[in-house]
Amino acid sequence: MASFSLTSLSVFCEVVRQKSFSRAAEALSMTQPGVSKHIAQLEALAGSVLLLRGKGVLEPTKKGKTVLKYAERIVRLARDLESALKHEEAKGQSVLKIGTTRTYARVMMPYILGAFQRVNPQVMIKLDVGGSEEMEQTLSSSRNDIVIIANPTQRKSLTVFPLLKEELSLITGRGHTLSGRTSVALSEIKDFPLIIREEGSATRRVILSALDRSNIAPAVLIEAKSTEFIKEWVTQGKGVAVLSERALTSEEKTSLTVIPFTSPLSFTMCVVCLKARQQDPWIQRFITLTREMGPEPCR
Repeated sequence: MASFSLTSLSVFCEVVRQKSFSRAAEALSMTQPGVSKHIAQLEALAGSVLLLRGKGVLEPTKKGKTVLKYAERIVRLARDLESALKHEEAKGQSVLKIGTTRTYARVMMPYILGAFQRVNPQVMIKLDVGGSEEMEQTLSSSRNDIVIIANPTQRKSLTVFPLLKEELSLITGRGHTLSGRTSVALSEIKDFPLIIREEGSATRRVILSALDRSNIAPAVLIEAKSTEFIKEWVTQGKGVAVLSERALTSEEKTSLTVIPFTSPLSFTMCVVCLKARQQDPWIQRFITLTREMGPEPCR
């Protein structure tokens, strides 16, 4: 009996669905040669060409349609089996690995995780922190099951649920020249040292993109890995920063001033997981809970 690979069958279904080897490769986080290899192996086992390939045409042959019908059933059954096994695991203590940014780990995750564990006390949470880009990459390596990050990429292998929109504001020390303003234009910060997060930060990407679009070059650009360091330097009058108000504690707001921009800058925080794992029981429950809860108000 021919030994059909589950992966090859899954790849075949995706190629037919996407009508493209390259788009299927992107959706599966594979290389195009890898996709071609799986199709070649499947055709060798079937003893026949399964896909008609022509200019602007990619569709299953008659035999390919038969393979597709069974492949879709096999892939669906495999996913059902995986889900059933995970439900069995859920009877004991399960682990849900969640990644997010440093600021959200401090100000949002206690609120979200507290609500989640009240209704799912048998789940152990492992919280990971880092920049938005780094956290997104941890999904592919299985370091995390789900992440809450800003402005994720639009990869087809990801499922993205918007959580909330964060407005960015100018942050200055209390005695700063701009501290008495009710609003400020982006162009007005060009004469002051600007302290920003390191590469991989979504806030950094938003700020630098906005400055680039407006042809604004800050007097000095200072890069820091820690939001806490940035706030301390701003407090000491060594520069200004652009952060969300949520990044500031109530105590910090006594020594720092939050000034809205006349043309708003923002990013969207999202709940993100691999599309292939969206139906995992605990991932599904976590997504449902975050969408029902909504964000905790800034304090």
